[in-house]
Amino acid sequence: MSNFKKTSTVLIRKAKKEDVNQIMLLLDQVLKIHIYIRPDIFKEKKKDVIKKEALNMIEDKEKITLVLEKNDKILGIIVLKVKKVKNHVNLKDSKVLWVDELCVSEKSRQKGIGKQLINKAIEIAKDLHCVRLELNCWELNDEAIKFYKKQEMQTQRRIMEIKI
Repeated sequence: MSNFKKTSTVLIRKAKKEDVNQIMLLLDQVLKIHIYIRPDIFKEKKKDVIKKEALNMIEDKEKITLVLEKNDKILGIIVLKVKKVKNHVNLKDSKVLWVDELCVSEKSRQKGIGKQLINKAIEIAKDLHCVRLELNCWELNDEAIKFYKKQEMQTQRRIMEIKI
């Protein structure tokens, strides 16, 4: 017998249609967090609706949908989109890489998965000559805010509200 030890392979790659069921689970986990935080805004979704949204993310040519996979199991997903500001009344022309979605499996959080996905997004932003990586995060999502601050992200602006 050999002392060969199998190492686990971590891979960040483009999402494929075959990934849809695993991606659905991640999206559902994040949706549940948002519903818990703001049930006045977020609504429950049926599995078929989440599946359709996941397929749309994968197939949308304007989005870059990547998964982080370890031993054939998807542990995280990031969905990116280039946004261009041109001839805006107040803002300088710029090209920004926008994080539409970032989901890490509940069981895989705080293990560097999100960090790897953010680092990949930064790499892509540089390759595409973007000036910033941006996203939005709900104010009451303390865990996400802590994570983004660890990634050296800073609050750029806020949306304020009065509930009526």
